[in-house]
Amino acid sequence: MSAKITAAALSFFYGEKQALFDVGIEIAANQVTALIGPSGCGKSTFLRTLNRMNDTVPKTRITGKILLDGADIYQPGVDVVALRRRVGMVFQRSNPFPKSIFENVAYGIRINRMASSRGDLHHRVEQSLRRAALWDEVKDRLHDSALALSGGQQQRLCIARAIATAPEVLLMDEPCSALDPRATLQIEDLMRELANDLTIVIVTHNMQQAARVS
Repeated sequence: MSAKITAAALSFFYGEKQALFDVGIEIAANQVTALIGPSGCGKSTFLRTLNRMNDTVPKTRITGKILLDGADIYQPGVDVVALRRRVGMVFQRSNPFPKSIFENVAYGIRINRMASSRGDLHHRVEQSLRRAALWDEVKDRLHDSALALSGGQQQRLCIARAIATAPEVLLMDEPCSALDPRATLQIEDLMRELANDLTIVIVTHNMQQAARVS
Protein backbone atom coordinates (compact mmCIF):
# COMPACT_ATOMS: atom_id res chain seq x y z
CA MET A 1 0.00 0.00 0.00
CA SER A 2 1.62 3.26 -1.10
CA ALA A 3 1.90 6.16 1.34
CA LYS A 4 -0.08 9.27 0.40
CA ILE A 5 1.41 11.27 3.28
CA THR A 6 4.70 10.73 5.11
CA ALA A 7 5.80 12.61 8.22
CA ALA A 8 9.50 12.31 9.07
CA ALA A 9 11.23 13.60 12.25
CA LEU A 10 8.36 16.08 12.66
CA SER A 11 8.44 18.40 15.68
CA PHE A 12 6.14 21.35 16.21
CA PHE A 13 6.39 24.34 18.54
CA TYR A 14 3.92 26.96 19.79
CA GLY A 15 6.47 29.62 20.73
CA GLU A 16 8.70 27.96 23.33
CA LYS A 17 6.26 25.09 24.00
CA GLN A 18 6.91 21.92 22.03
CA ALA A 19 3.69 20.12 21.08
CA LEU A 20 4.96 17.35 18.77
CA PHE A 21 8.16 15.39 19.26
CA ASP A 22 9.91 13.65 16.36
CA VAL A 23 6.79 12.16 14.77
CA GLY A 24 7.24 9.63 11.99
CA ILE A 25 4.26 8.05 10.23
CA GLU A 26 3.17 6.85 6.81
CA ILE A 27 -0.51 7.36 5.93
CA ALA A 28 -1.76 4.99 3.24
CA ALA A 29 -3.75 6.20 0.25
CA ASN A 30 -7.49 5.46 0.02
CA GLN A 31 -7.84 4.33 3.60
CA VAL A 32 -9.15 5.81 6.84
CA THR A 33 -6.35 6.38 9.35
CA ALA A 34 -7.49 7.19 12.90
CA LEU A 35 -5.37 9.14 15.40
CA ILE A 36 -6.34 8.41 19.00
CA GLY A 37 -4.99 9.55 22.36
CA PRO A 38 -5.78 11.63 25.44
CA SER A 39 -6.77 15.30 25.31
CA GLY A 40 -3.82 17.60 24.79
CA CYS A 41 -1.47 14.98 23.34
CA GLY A 42 -1.15 16.78 19.99
CA LYS A 43 -3.58 14.89 17.71
CA SER A 44 -5.28 18.01 16.34
CA THR A 45 -1.97 19.86 16.11
CA PHE A 46 -0.57 17.03 14.00
CA LEU A 47 -3.68 16.95 11.82
CA ARG A 48 -3.38 20.69 11.14
CA THR A 49 0.25 20.32 10.08
CA LEU A 50 -0.96 18.18 7.15
CA ASN A 51 -2.58 21.14 5.36
CA ARG A 52 -0.59 23.90 7.06
CA MET A 53 -3.56 25.24 9.01
CA ASN A 54 -1.11 25.91 11.85
CA ASP A 55 0.46 28.58 9.63
CA THR A 56 -2.41 30.83 10.73
CA VAL A 57 -1.28 30.64 14.40
CA PRO A 58 1.37 33.24 15.37
CA LYS A 59 4.84 32.18 16.58
CA THR A 60 4.61 28.55 15.51
CA ARG A 61 7.39 26.64 13.84
CA ILE A 62 8.03 23.18 12.53
CA THR A 63 11.09 20.98 12.02
CA GLY A 64 11.25 17.80 9.98
CA LYS A 65 9.25 17.01 6.86
CA ILE A 66 5.75 16.23 5.66
CA LEU A 67 5.59 14.73 2.20
CA LEU A 68 2.42 14.64 0.09
CA ASP A 69 2.95 12.26 -2.84
CA GLY A 70 6.67 12.55 -2.12
CA ALA A 71 6.83 16.38 -2.21
CA ASP A 72 7.61 18.36 0.95
CA ILE A 73 4.64 20.65 1.67
CA TYR A 74 6.81 22.95 3.83
CA GLN A 75 9.31 23.73 1.07
CA PRO A 76 9.68 27.44 0.25
CA GLY A 77 7.42 28.47 -2.59
CA VAL A 78 4.64 25.94 -1.92
CA ASP A 79 1.23 27.40 -2.86
CA VAL A 80 -0.67 26.95 0.42
CA VAL A 81 -4.04 27.70 -1.17
CA ALA A 82 -3.46 24.95 -3.74
CA LEU A 83 -2.30 22.63 -0.94
CA ARG A 84 -5.53 23.19 1.00
CA ARG A 85 -7.51 22.44 -2.15
CA ARG A 86 -5.80 19.04 -2.23
CA VAL A 87 -6.09 18.49 1.53
CA GLY A 88 -9.57 19.44 2.74
CA MET A 89 -10.69 19.66 6.36
CA VAL A 90 -13.82 19.08 8.42
CA PHE A 91 -13.83 20.47 11.95
CA GLN A 92 -15.17 19.25 15.29
CA ARG A 93 -18.09 21.66 15.30
CA SER A 94 -20.04 21.91 12.09
CA ASN A 95 -19.46 25.38 10.66
CA PRO A 96 -21.79 25.97 7.71
CA PHE A 97 -21.69 29.46 6.21
CA PRO A 98 -24.77 31.61 6.99
CA LYS A 99 -25.93 31.06 3.41
CA SER A 100 -28.27 28.64 1.66
CA ILE A 101 -27.53 24.92 1.49
CA PHE A 102 -26.76 25.30 -2.22
CA GLU A 103 -24.42 28.27 -1.72
CA ASN A 104 -22.46 26.45 1.00
CA VAL A 105 -21.47 23.73 -1.45
CA ALA A 106 -21.17 26.04 -4.47
CA TYR A 107 -18.79 28.42 -2.68
CA GLY A 108 -15.55 26.48 -3.17
CA ILE A 109 -16.51 25.43 -6.70
CA ARG A 110 -17.03 29.09 -7.60
CA ILE A 111 -13.88 30.56 -6.05
CA ASN A 112 -11.78 27.81 -7.64
CA ARG A 113 -13.52 28.38 -11.00
CA MET A 114 -14.25 24.68 -11.36
CA ALA A 115 -17.66 24.97 -13.06
CA SER A 116 -17.86 25.68 -16.78
CA SER A 117 -21.51 26.75 -16.70
CA ARG A 118 -24.50 27.24 -14.41
CA GLY A 119 -25.63 23.72 -15.26
CA ASP A 120 -22.20 22.32 -14.42
CA LEU A 121 -22.27 24.16 -11.08
CA HIS A 122 -25.66 22.62 -10.24
CA HIS A 123 -24.38 19.18 -11.25
CA ARG A 124 -21.27 19.50 -9.05
CA VAL A 125 -23.33 20.67 -6.06
CA GLU A 126 -25.75 17.77 -6.49
CA GLN A 127 -22.91 15.25 -6.83
CA SER A 128 -21.22 16.55 -3.67
CA LEU A 129 -24.48 16.38 -1.70
CA ARG A 130 -25.10 12.86 -3.01
CA ARG A 131 -21.60 11.74 -2.01
CA ALA A 132 -22.21 13.21 1.45
CA ALA A 133 -25.47 11.19 1.68
CA LEU A 134 -27.48 14.39 2.08
CA TRP A 135 -29.12 15.00 -1.31
CA ASP A 136 -32.38 13.14 -0.63
CA GLU A 137 -32.91 15.10 2.60
CA VAL A 138 -32.29 18.58 1.16
CA LYS A 139 -33.04 18.45 -2.59
CA ASP A 140 -36.38 20.27 -2.12
CA ARG A 141 -34.94 23.03 0.06
CA LEU A 142 -31.58 23.88 -1.46
CA HIS A 143 -32.26 27.61 -1.06
CA ASP A 144 -33.14 27.37 2.65
CA SER A 145 -30.54 28.47 5.20
CA ALA A 146 -27.95 25.84 6.06
CA LEU A 147 -28.31 26.94 9.69
CA ALA A 148 -31.82 25.38 9.77
CA LEU A 149 -30.38 21.86 9.32
CA SER A 150 -29.92 19.45 12.23
CA GLY A 151 -26.44 18.99 13.72
CA GLY A 152 -25.81 15.77 11.81
CA GLN A 153 -27.05 17.30 8.56
CA GLN A 154 -24.86 20.37 9.08
CA GLN A 155 -21.82 18.15 9.55
CA ARG A 156 -22.63 16.21 6.35
CA LEU A 157 -23.09 19.55 4.58
CA CYS A 158 -19.60 20.58 5.74
CA ILE A 159 -18.29 17.28 4.32
CA ALA A 160 -20.12 18.00 1.03
CA ARG A 161 -18.54 21.47 0.98
CA ALA A 162 -15.10 20.00 1.66
CA ILE A 163 -15.32 17.36 -1.10
CA ALA A 164 -16.89 19.70 -3.67
CA THR A 165 -13.43 20.98 -4.66
CA ALA A 166 -12.24 17.39 -5.31
CA PRO A 167 -9.55 17.08 -2.63
CA GLU A 168 -7.26 14.04 -2.53
CA VAL A 169 -7.10 13.99 1.28
CA LEU A 170 -9.80 14.78 3.86
CA LEU A 171 -8.79 15.65 7.43
CA MET A 172 -11.52 15.20 10.07
CA ASP A 173 -11.01 16.61 13.56
CA GLU A 174 -13.43 14.76 15.88
CA PRO A 175 -16.28 15.23 13.37
CA CYS A 176 -18.79 13.28 15.47
CA SER A 177 -18.09 14.58 18.97
CA ALA A 178 -21.15 16.87 19.01
CA LEU A 179 -23.50 14.39 17.30
CA ASP A 180 -26.02 11.85 18.54
CA PRO A 181 -25.42 8.10 17.92
CA ARG A 182 -27.58 7.95 14.77
CA ALA A 183 -25.86 10.93 13.14
CA THR A 184 -22.49 9.50 14.19
CA LEU A 185 -23.21 6.21 12.40
CA GLN A 186 -24.22 8.13 9.27
CA ILE A 187 -20.89 10.00 9.28
CA GLU A 188 -18.98 6.74 9.87
CA ASP A 189 -20.75 5.05 6.95
CA LEU A 190 -19.93 8.09 4.84
CA MET A 191 -16.23 7.93 5.75
CA ARG A 192 -15.99 4.31 4.67
CA GLU A 193 -17.70 5.17 1.38
CA LEU A 194 -15.49 8.21 0.68
CA ALA A 195 -12.32 6.21 1.35
CA ASN A 196 -12.85 4.53 -2.03
CA ASP A 197 -11.68 7.80 -3.61
CA LEU A 198 -10.03 9.77 -0.79
CA THR A 199 -7.36 9.39 1.84
CA ILE A 200 -9.01 10.18 5.18
CA VAL A 201 -7.26 11.04 8.45
CA ILE A 202 -9.55 11.32 11.48
CA VAL A 203 -8.83 12.44 15.03
CA THR A 204 -11.11 10.78 17.57
CA HIS A 205 -11.33 10.16 21.30
CA ASN A 206 -13.59 7.20 20.66
CA MET A 207 -11.74 3.85 20.53
CA GLN A 208 -14.82 2.06 19.18
CA GLN A 209 -15.17 4.61 16.40
CA ALA A 210 -11.50 4.21 15.48
CA ALA A 211 -11.98 0.44 15.32
CA ARG A 212 -15.12 0.77 13.19
CA VAL A 213 -13.85 3.20 10.56
CA SER A 214 -10.09 2.75 10.24
